[in-house]
Amino acid sequence: MLEKNESVIRDYFRIFGMTLTQALVVTIFGVVAAIGNMALKLPLHIPGHRGLFIMLALTACCIMIKKPGAGTLAGFIGGFVTVFVAPGAKGIFAFWDFLLPGVVMDVFVSVIPISVSKWYMIGIAAGLAHLSRLLASYIFGVILNLPMAFLSLGLSVVLVSHLLSGFAGGVIAYFACERVAFLRQISQKCK
Repeated sequence: MLEKNESVIRDYFRIFGMTLTQALVVTIFGVVAAIGNMALKLPLHIPGHRGLFIMLALTACCIMIKKPGAGTLAGFIGGFVTVFVAPGAKGIFAFWDFLLPGVVMDVFVSVIPISVSKWYMIGIAAGLAHLSRLLASYIFGVILNLPMAFLSLGLSVVLVSHLLSGFAGGVIAYFACERVAFLRQISQKCK
């Protein structure tokens, strides 16, 4: 009887085509991204350096789960947790700092499936996904008519630092996922 109930749960409880186990793993990665953004504040004084932790968690989620919507769901959960636990100076707009990179990572993984198997491709995807955070901040600054002179003066430095920190987070996630292969087996066990 228990085996029949387990198969019912496995077959009918799906989120974005993911099994319940995979959805829980995605949720954990979303919470890890939010905690990495809130708790691990290094005084590096480099624009976008905290994106390393966010992109590490979102990229690891996309690499391990390999389902469409995994990055978006992890970004949604990370943004939700950040907005309600520690929104910081951005307030409700902090939600978009997580959701947009998750969507961009999903687009890369869906459009270019080989990008998951090569470290430099996943690094480029994570770097570009991290640039979407900067784009969201810039768009909200323009919409809300905030003074953006500090960003316009050094835009090239900000772009490069965001790209490099996202790239570094993606590459670290790639090699961490390669070393921790048993987590991938756990997440794909319940197909």
